[in-house]
Amino acid sequence: MYIALSFFKPMTKALSYSLIAALVLCSSCSYFKKGGKPSGSDVVARVGSEYLYASDLKKLTRGLNGEDSTEVLRNYAKDWVKKKLLLQKASENISDEDVGITKKVEDYRETLLLYEYEKELINQKMDTTVGETEMNEWYEKVKDDFPLEEEVYRINFIKVKKDAPDLDQARKWILKPKDEEDARKLEGYCKEIASSSSIGEGIWYEKENAIKNFPVSESDMNSLTASKKYKEFKTDEGIWFLRIVEVAKKGTPSPIDMIRDKIVKIIMEKRKLLLLERIYNRIYADGKASKAFDIYVKP
Repeated sequence: MYIALSFFKPMTKALSYSLIAALVLCSSCSYFKKGGKPSGSDVVARVGSEYLYASDLKKLTRGLNGEDSTEVLRNYAKDWVKKKLLLQKASENISDEDVGITKKVEDYRETLLLYEYEKELINQKMDTTVGETEMNEWYEKVKDDFPLEEEVYRINFIKVKKDAPDLDQARKWILKPKDEEDARKLEGYCKEIASSSSIGEGIWYEKENAIKNFPVSESDMNSLTASKKYKEFKTDEGIWFLRIVEVAKKGTPSPIDMIRDKIVKIIMEKRKLLLLERIYNRIYADGKASKAFDIYVKP
């Protein structure tokens, strides 16, 4: 195919689809109007009989001062003109029939409409809450798909200031607890006094992250793993009490707390597919009941 301009090379497939997208967007864009008389100073740019108006671009300039607003409009107008000229040149040199532009534009438009419709349905109708029971059920289904790439450690920790009140008493509750009463007292102390703490189920850490977050070395990690008891570590920032409660080995399923976000994503994707299938089946059934369509290929 011969192109009039020497710099206008034959269109690549990628550029072809880019032009399709541009045609769709431009055909639906309210930022320009064809024909008619321009409304004076409101006009930002013109290409042929199409005009771009400042009043249609208010969202782009909202909150900007005069100089910044002018610069934004100028840049947008320049891009708009370039796209319009490119589309004009493309339409002059390529007929719709040559590359099926009309069909591709319609396909692209339908894809966009369906995408926006499905997104709106999901936003309006899909339940995004995940209870603990459902979380645990899905964890059992998918846990083997998420093996650990290295050992991870479930750690209890307490951090207090050096001059924290009743520190000697708290140290007894931590290092040498006698009974459940000591555990309750420690829980209250952590809520009231500790800078940070996790004394219940603990938090899972990879070894590298544990060494970054706590004042421990690899040797300390090994010692804590072996003892399963709290150990005190003093720093310039304060005093830490650390205990490794559990170790999960490399290759075993990741603990649930480490893959909660991934499980939620799986659940949401499953719900989305079921929701859309249910809605589309209902739409089909309604169309069939109202005789809105016919299928002429018989089984």
